[in-house]
Amino acid sequence: MNKIMTFILSAVMLLLFLAGCGEKYDPKYIGKWEADYMYMDGEKTTDMLGMPLSALFRYEIKDGGKANWVSAVDSNVIQYGKNTEITWKETDPDYIQLTVTDLDGKEKPQTMKLHYREGMLTIEEDSTAIYLKKVDDFTPIDKDALNAAAGVIQNFGVNQ
Repeated sequence: MNKIMTFILSAVMLLLFLAGCGEKYDPKYIGKWEADYMYMDGEKTTDMLGMPLSALFRYEIKDGGKANWVSAVDSNVIQYGKNTEITWKETDPDYIQLTVTDLDGKEKPQTMKLHYREGMLTIEEDSTAIYLKKVDDFTPIDKDALNAAAGVIQNFGVNQ
């Protein structure tokens, strides 16, 4: 009987230990983030192709390693595919990695590293850096004007 009780108590302690050792997510990353400005080739801008950056780069980073890209633009050119999943994890101190996975398996997972500094997340590549700020609510945007601009971009160069 003592062996059974010892085994049961050991199993319960092991389960409690494993439950307490789940991956931790730093709360400084959790919330809504939108682009504030961008440096491209040394020049600062707040828009891209006539659209505000805050409309194009919006992420909601959730506790538990999930994230959403919340673009204000309803266009296949700008939106990720409908059947995707975005996850995030802290890779180094003050760095997180977003991974976009195509759940249909047609595309390889894509990753993007973001650097947390001075309360902002930064996406850096070559001579471009996009700075995202944490917001309580995403900035309101005229979606009709944005979708019209996205349509022009989508149809640019298409022979009719």
